[in-house]
Amino acid sequence: MIGLTRPKLCLVAATPLTMHFFFRPHLEQLSDDFDLTVVFNHRLDSYLPPLGVSGREFHVSIERKISPWRDLRALWQLTTLFKEERFDVVVTLVPKAGLLGLLAAFMTRCPVRLHLFQGEVWASRSGAIRSLLKLIDILIARLATHVLAVSASEKQYLEDQGVVPANYVRVLGEGSVCGVNTKRFSRHEAVRASMRAALLLPNEAIVCLFLGRLTVDKGILDLAAAYAVVATDLPTLWLLVAGPDEESMVERLMAVIPESMQSRVHVIGFSTEPEKILAAADFICLPSYREGFGMVILEAAAMGLTAIGSDIYGIRDAIVDAQTGLLTPVGDIESLADAIKRLAVDHHFRDELGRAAQIRALAHFEESAVVSSYVEYIKSIAVNR
Repeated sequence: MIGLTRPKLCLVAATPLTMHFFFRPHLEQLSDDFDLTVVFNHRLDSYLPPLGVSGREFHVSIERKISPWRDLRALWQLTTLFKEERFDVVVTLVPKAGLLGLLAAFMTRCPVRLHLFQGEVWASRSGAIRSLLKLIDILIARLATHVLAVSASEKQYLEDQGVVPANYVRVLGEGSVCGVNTKRFSRHEAVRASMRAALLLPNEAIVCLFLGRLTVDKGILDLAAAYAVVATDLPTLWLLVAGPDEESMVERLMAVIPESMQSRVHVIGFSTEPEKILAAADFICLPSYREGFGMVILEAAAMGLTAIGSDIYGIRDAIVDAQTGLLTPVGDIESLADAIKRLAVDHHFRDELGRAAQIRALAHFEESAVVSSYVEYIKSIAVNR
């Protein structure tokens, strides 16, 4: 316990997806020492199960995209809630929740305001929209009393881009927001066999997996184009795509792939058991245009799977190039195709990278240690408020 009176902590995100994917184990531990409140838009991501942690949940209509009138309404809702509750600590995740949550916390004089940067939306944008979104992150950093980033390369990027002063942002441990549950994400041949059978994958199939949100920023169309380049000469190469389709990407993805290859492409939706999907794969691919860290890379690594990722900040912390996986220039279809072909053809190299990735994941990114570092940090800034 922090003290006889439990401090009041509010965690704000736009969607329940953020809570489920990145912060659920933190909430379970934080509820032991804080009077915990969780705020998000209950109308989004309705396919998810209940969060199921101790504490109160409030609905605030925070939207994913910029919507001036709805954003003002969400700010009013947050400010009203914060005035009533008088929280000691407010923690915000993702930019929209960061801007609205920290504005409300600042206006209601919350003493401790923590924001967690997890990848910058504007990193893949250009022109006026990039400038606007970047300005929002600058404001978020100014409104916060404490700022964390999920990787060392993201911290450096924020500094280089002038979003924060040097050494203003802190990274805990080796990075990531929640690490990986190495008991859950472990390799079992029986699970692999059953999943491949359920997906009608032949025994000889080499499976390249994309696991994550289906959006343009995740590079899913680049992956489809690269697969189309190499699949003609590699009849055993299959593409498995899994995750929530947030931008109606499936039709666009399939349009990139020639009809003759489409029978070797499986697209499935969101799953509450990503470890089973990973079990069916031989390697994963995350050709993202922006990423705070790339959690799926750690999850795959814990199961002995190597990864191909874009050579961008965030992913550079998750993959050691040519040692635990392969990095390719962002948006470079030819290089991505070459990397896919190399891993598909050279199983010895693929297995070698997978073993090294697993050793690194177990040594530095065990969930219990990563989550504890965040919980202890939040407790420390609450005590010193």
